[in-house]
Amino acid sequence: MSSAELVLGTAQRGELHHAIVLHGPAPSALRETAIRIAKTIQCLNGTTGDNCTACRRIEQRLHPDVHFIEVGGDRKLISVEQVRELVTAAAMRPYEGRGKVFIIDPADALSVGGSNAMLKTLEEPARDTFFVLLTRSYDLLLPTIRSRCQQILVSGNVVIDHELRRAIVAALNRFAAQNETVALLTAAALIAGADDVKSAIALAGEMLAEAAADSEELEALRGKAGREKILAAADGMLAAIRWLGVNADARLLVEQALSALV
Repeated sequence: MSSAELVLGTAQRGELHHAIVLHGPAPSALRETAIRIAKTIQCLNGTTGDNCTACRRIEQRLHPDVHFIEVGGDRKLISVEQVRELVTAAAMRPYEGRGKVFIIDPADALSVGGSNAMLKTLEEPARDTFFVLLTRSYDLLLPTIRSRCQQILVSGNVVIDHELRRAIVAALNRFAAQNETVALLTAAALIAGADDVKSAIALAGEMLAEAAADSEELEALRGKAGREKILAAADGMLAAIRWLGVNADARLLVEQALSALV
């Protein structure tokens, strides 16, 4: 049984820890698990997610007791003001659900001030209030946040195209070895030209997240660009997936994401 299934079972039994950190290389898998946790808490039929009114409203982001705290607009961080609104909402009773759920995505975008503003609420939450923090790496969160949360590793669910992966690795390593920015354009063309563009971008984002950690196949890239630039490129891939929903140019989006490596 996967860690995601285990935590859903815990939520279904009403034994979920009030603050959890979902971490792993695939943002889409983290987000999907967080949504399923919210559905499990709110489902009218007591399942881990079905087609009931509450589950549909969560999917559509219309449920009044499921809150999404995300980086807004052109900002790079979740603002202190957003956190203060969360704290105020967390102190209120649920409108109609079995509890209140706050999904913070990504939690590593919390500023130091925002993190500090959450500490008391995380330590002494109101009854039936749950916080689900999402991040690529547990270590990216402040120790004060980590100490108040239960950590759960969520494995990625990206379908791996091994041929595409090898081609991307070759292009990125060529950039690392020879400082050829044209190699990044090659990688972008490979990713944007895949049959399933969204999965290809998710795969690239997962590879970059692995490269920032301890991936041996992209060790040269880590030495060339450094961890922060690689994580910025991984974030760019996540943003690219979101922008695909408004018919943005896939290749341009991927090129912009990879430009963070330069």
